[in-house]
Amino acid sequence: MKVPAFFLLILLSVSCYQPAYTAKTGSSTPAPGSEVVVSGGEGVEVLAEGVAAITGEPDIARDGALRDALRRAVEQAVGSFISAETRVQNFQLLSDRIYANSSGYVASYRVLSESREEGLYRVVIRARVKTDRIENDLQAIGILLAEQGRPRVLVVVQGDEETDEDAGSVEARISGYFAERGFPVVDRQTLEQNLAREQLRRLIAGDSSAAQLAGLRTGAEIGIIGRLNRSQERRRSPYTQTETQFYQAGLVLRAVNLPTAGVLATSTVSLTLPFSRTEVLNRVADSSSRVLMNRILAGWGRRTNTTEIVCRNASYEKVERLKAELSTRLRGVVTVVSRELAGDQALIEIVSETTTQEILSGLRERGFTVRFEVLGWTNNRIEIKFTD
Repeated sequence: MKVPAFFLLILLSVSCYQPAYTAKTGSSTPAPGSEVVVSGGEGVEVLAEGVAAITGEPDIARDGALRDALRRAVEQAVGSFISAETRVQNFQLLSDRIYANSSGYVASYRVLSESREEGLYRVVIRARVKTDRIENDLQAIGILLAEQGRPRVLVVVQGDEETDEDAGSVEARISGYFAERGFPVVDRQTLEQNLAREQLRRLIAGDSSAAQLAGLRTGAEIGIIGRLNRSQERRRSPYTQTETQFYQAGLVLRAVNLPTAGVLATSTVSLTLPFSRTEVLNRVADSSSRVLMNRILAGWGRRTNTTEIVCRNASYEKVERLKAELSTRLRGVVTVVSRELAGDQALIEIVSETTTQEILSGLRERGFTVRFEVLGWTNNRIEIKFTD
């Protein structure tokens, strides 16, 4: 009976085999229904095609096709681990938790081919997709950092007079956590050289103008700001019933987008342990850092950037023409809104998936038909003057 069972196993294996999709460069179109290619090691390697309609600038369509390809790559990787029935039953959950944040699960990718045909832009990529938790995927975090322009982080933790030394230790621990994961970190000396004690106090208290000033003077885009509370007491251990010194630490942090003073994420962690004050402080710092980073990264999957354009020598007609061109000529624009028109000055707000610096570059390079000159910029604000 052993021999027939062996041949039956071979027959079943052959019947279940489906050939992997192989991408071809040039003008040829990849075959539909591409298969996941499992390469072993750290992740799943897949080939995926993305498509987007060309309605404006080709590079805008390319961005859309690339996003579509990344999403399809993640969908294929998920399909290698769970059945089609399970994917259908949990489609909304998968869409919200995984597919909506595709770039967070892609450690790296390479474009194999690109083509334009019949009003569509097509991109074929080879991507290495990881499905473990994003906080453990440092390479994926690196991609997110690059997409966000590697924002600099400053960390400020305050305690009372008795715990200032402990607050400094927690602050250094948090700074190290973010630095180890690829974030450029502003050191404490730079912070103290650029902000007076009163400004630091206002920053910790949640003052918006102090947050914007801190970002402007230090070059940081994200502030990790909070307070540390610590106490200790002798009490009976629940296990040995002997008196033991217990240490308690509570850490309340918030991550702030310094240019806008908007809150990106918050964290509250409290812990009590016996014997070691240092161990309590380290664990509280690590737990808070992990929570904040996870929430910042999750927010980046849905994140949009807001850029204000202050227009001088403005009129209603010029503003409307500029708004129309901003939507079709700049990459990553989600919406363009007129916020104010008073006399010859107007305020336009651009919500985009790109940074203010990229918006600024687009204003200078895209050849707008409405004439203007860029007077200057700071943080998320650009000032222009209409010249015709």
